Formats: sequence, C-alpha cells, structure tokens
Amino acid sequence: MSTRPSPVGADSEPAAGEEQPPRKGSRRFLDSFTGMRDGASLLERYGGVLLLLALILAFSLATPAFFSTANFIGIAQNQAIQAILSLGLLFPLACGMFDVSVSGVMTLSVVGVTALFQDTNGSFPIWAAVLVVIAAACLAGLINAFLIVRANIDPFIATIGTGSLFEGAAQAIGNGETITLHIPVSFSSFGVAKWAGVPAVIVIALVLAALAWYLLSQTPAGRLIYATGAASDAARLAGIRTRRVIASGFVLSAVGAAIAGILFAAEEGAGPPDVGTSYLLPAYATVFLGATIIRPGRFNVWGLIVAILIIAVGINGLELLGGPFWIQDLFEGGALIGAVTISRLRTSSS
Repeated sequence: MSTRPSPVGADSEPAAGEEQPPRKGSRRFLDSFTGMRDGASLLERYGGVLLLLALILAFSLATPAFFSTANFIGIAQNQAIQAILSLGLLFPLACGMFDVSVSGVMTLSVVGVTALFQDTNGSFPIWAAVLVVIAAACLAGLINAFLIVRANIDPFIATIGTGSLFEGAAQAIGNGETITLHIPVSFSSFGVAKWAGVPAVIVIALVLAALAWYLLSQTPAGRLIYATGAASDAARLAGIRTRRVIASGFVLSAVGAAIAGILFAAEEGAGPPDVGTSYLLPAYATVFLGATIIRPGRFNVWGLIVAILIIAVGINGLELLGGPFWIQDLFEGGALIGAVTISRLRTSSS
C-alpha cells in the first residue's frame, strides 16, 4: 500500500496539517466497534459461542419440542432474511458509518419488485425485475454516499432522511396497499423452494455470508474498509481513497437490503408497504452483538451469525416454553443494549 497522501482531486481529502472537520457524534460512538482488540482472551472471543451452546442445552432439557431438525431448520429459515439485511449493514458500519435507511430500501424493494409484476399483468421477466430492483438499490446507496461524503451530513441524520424518502416512495408505488395481483407462480415458488431438503433462502444467506467474510477478511478491499473505520484520518493520509470506500459500503448495504426485500416478497408472494421497519432494530442488535464475538471490537461475519443464532434460539426457546408475545422485542432490545455496554466497558478498560 502506498504511504503517499492521495493526490488532490475529486476524491481527495484535506492534507496533513490542514484543519480537519470535527468528528461526528455517531462516528465517535462507532469508534469502539471498528478496531479489533489486540490480545483478546479465548473467553472474550468465543464466549458468545459458549452462550449459544448453553442456550441450546438448556432449552433442549426444558422442552422436547426444541431439539429437532425441523425446529432448527425453522429457526434458520425465519432468520435468513434478517441475516442478509444484517450482512449488508456490516459494510458501512465497518467503515465507521451508520446506515438507518436499510429499512426503507428493503421496503422499496419489496414493493418495487411486486409492482413490476402487477403493473405488467405478470409479464415482466423475473430476472429483469430482480436486476431493476438491485440497480435501484445501488442508486439509493449512492444517494446516501453523496449526502455523507460530499455534503458532509452526519450519516445517522442523512440516512434517517433518505430512509423516510424510500418508505414514502414505496407507499406511493403501492398506494399504501399490499400488492398481491399477478405475482408469477415461479417467483413465489422460489421463496419456499428447498434444495436438498434445505430452504433455498438459508442456502442463499450462507453463500452471501461466505462472500462477505471473504471480502472483509481475505481481500485488500476488506483491509481498506477496516482501516477506514478504525482510523479514517490515518487511512486517508496513507493514500486510501476513504470517500470511495465509504461510498462502496453504502452501496453494498443497500444491495443487501434489496436482496432481503426480494426474498421476502418471494416468500410472501406479496408486497406489503411497511415491512422494512420491523427488521431495523433486530439488524442492529445482531450486528452490534456480533462485534463482541469471535473478533471483539470489530464488525465481523461469523460473530454476526453467532449473534443471530443466540437471539433466534433464545426467542424460539422462550416461545416454546409459553413466553409472552412481547418477548422478541425484549430479547432484541436487551441484546443491543448488552452489546453496546460490553464494547464500552472493553474500550474504557483498554
């Protein structure tokens, strides 16, 4: 990697010695999650895995309905779309940026793909509809990137605004109603298809997780993302085009939300106009909890997968034991608060 500062141009940043803009509040908060702790103990790295195994053992002893292949597949299938949305969120967060607009992108994707079928009486090719929705998601990611890296708006504020715009666009396209007409049978059948007995949505989520892990952990692009998130000023002075890295993170986040939305529409065979909002808190809860597992202090794919399973197994087990309807919100909110608290304590003690 070059150690020269990037040349002055469209993607250049202020040079060394020049006045730097103040760090945004949301960026300061994310600092404790974007640099992996050196010398983390085995318990810190794999405590989440032990917790998951303990939950599985406890619920298996508490209720015979829990420990079964059908229940485990059901847990994975119920969490697959959530996992895909959360995988996309890893990228801007690893860059040190919030992206709250993913719920709006997901909703717009659900409504958009089904509207293309309804408005053409089902004649719109499925592959073309998928490409149109993903292209629209890329545009949404670029809009976020422009507002943040060019207009210098705080990412939390900018993506709240764009997320609301995307939600509004979805409401306008669907006229505030669930789209159900002319959805191709082959499209809705894919949503419930199984490959070798495993629901297709689980396989897709695992493939995307492997790709995200490879990109973040095994490629120069992943190192640039983590370097930007851990110390953006130092990364910029080392020649990394941090603005392009951040823009790429927002585009990948939007694409993940679009894939989640397309799969949701295929599973449901319909396009409800407000689905994305219910996925936002769980996505952040799992991503932040995942940053305390496997590679503490760093947003990472396998920590995210373990975190999703911890929350999913906990909710499933409590529901099988007759837990109340509000247990899911309680569990997810507790996981988010716990993850942030653990990270803060680790940062203050290091």
